[in-house]
Amino acid sequence: MSTVITDAAGVAERPADFVTNRLAAGWGLGSFATSTMLNGVAVVLLYFLVNFVKVEPVIAGALLFGAKMFDVFTDPPMGIISDRTRSKLGRRRPYMLGASFFCGLAFALLFNVPEASVTYSYIYIGSGLALYALAYTAFQVPYMAMPAEMTDDYHQRTKIMSWRVIFMTFGNIAGFAGVPALVSVLGEGRESYGTMGLVVGAVITVAMFTCFLATGGARQTQSTLERIEFKRHLTMLGQNRPLLILIGTKIAIYVGLSSNIAVALFFISSVLKMGPAQLGLYAGVSALTTIVFMPVCAWAAKKVGKKRAYVISLIGFCCGLLTWLLATPDESMVLFAARGFVIGMFGAGAHLYGQSMLIDTFAWDYKLSGVRREGVLSASFSFVEKSCMAFGPLIVGVLLSSMGFDKNLSPSADQSASAVQAMYLGFVWIPILCQVISIALLKFYNLDEKALGAEE
Repeated sequence: MSTVITDAAGVAERPADFVTNRLAAGWGLGSFATSTMLNGVAVVLLYFLVNFVKVEPVIAGALLFGAKMFDVFTDPPMGIISDRTRSKLGRRRPYMLGASFFCGLAFALLFNVPEASVTYSYIYIGSGLALYALAYTAFQVPYMAMPAEMTDDYHQRTKIMSWRVIFMTFGNIAGFAGVPALVSVLGEGRESYGTMGLVVGAVITVAMFTCFLATGGARQTQSTLERIEFKRHLTMLGQNRPLLILIGTKIAIYVGLSSNIAVALFFISSVLKMGPAQLGLYAGVSALTTIVFMPVCAWAAKKVGKKRAYVISLIGFCCGLLTWLLATPDESMVLFAARGFVIGMFGAGAHLYGQSMLIDTFAWDYKLSGVRREGVLSASFSFVEKSCMAFGPLIVGVLLSSMGFDKNLSPSADQSASAVQAMYLGFVWIPILCQVISIALLKFYNLDEKALGAEE
């Protein structure tokens, strides 16, 4: 139950855990930074390493996969450390402050690979990816634990997450469209990627640091004095059935999404004979549509429930992906952009409902256990997110190498029929299969406002 603040006359004003738009937006800004960081690497790095550093696709994919799996195993310790921290800055914000500088540095290093021997290049890339993984974990895990502390209200969590999705969408624009577009403006050569890395790295650091400053007034909870063994954490996690189901849906969604993102530039360049500018147009239209439809999605969640609205969004998203099968190099830019509108419209709900339902499962965990362990739960989800996102580059790298992709051709040159088929698999069919699996799993999710015991 929420504590209510009253004025001098005893008239109720607003709940003590009410979150202002200013605070929600300040916290949400962090998602601009993490999305820029994540998508900038996911969209461009594999393409950069294969076409400019001349790393074999399967090896480049394996390096990215290995770094992500290393990243995965740093999440649980980071969650436990965050939960146990006591400081004047709270449990989460000290790590967000420190990580903000290393996240920008790591991004810049990845796109400034020295021209050296193959062995040295692999060592440099591996080290850069390890720093990237550690820095991202140190910011993301504490950051995602904060909303569960900021409010206990069912609909306030949707408001907080709507701001996250808005800024995450801007981050998607920056990473998915802005990064390739900036490279194109700078000349599309190897040096252009290096300059882009420095510029975008600085943007990431500034955004994360600003998020740290803006969340100074957020409600915070104290760490649990009891030290819980990792085995008990797993037992408690196993009792949270809604969270396990939601994690299952996210495993499927993120594997498909990471495959789609990793092969996007290959597909746009080789199949559609377009460049980074056209990819930027598509991503920009999609992202702006997501922002515009955010109020509609928030309304739909109250009208039909989060779960039902989520399923509708995922089905619509699959339909949008299917339209890529009709895309040709000769189609008009209007039609090309319209595809981004459809994807963005349904993607808005897919992002919002999944994030809001995740925080609901954190609240359910506290109701079941009586233990504040948002950091561990955030780490568990981050563990899933990053391990699944790691499979995208690996899947694409294996598909391209095994199906005849020629890295020595120019990016827009015609590839073999089997290589083109590999791109369609990664860009359309694998994501659709994964979305269908997630929809099937949601049938078993039954956590709603009534179950949480929240006030209307």
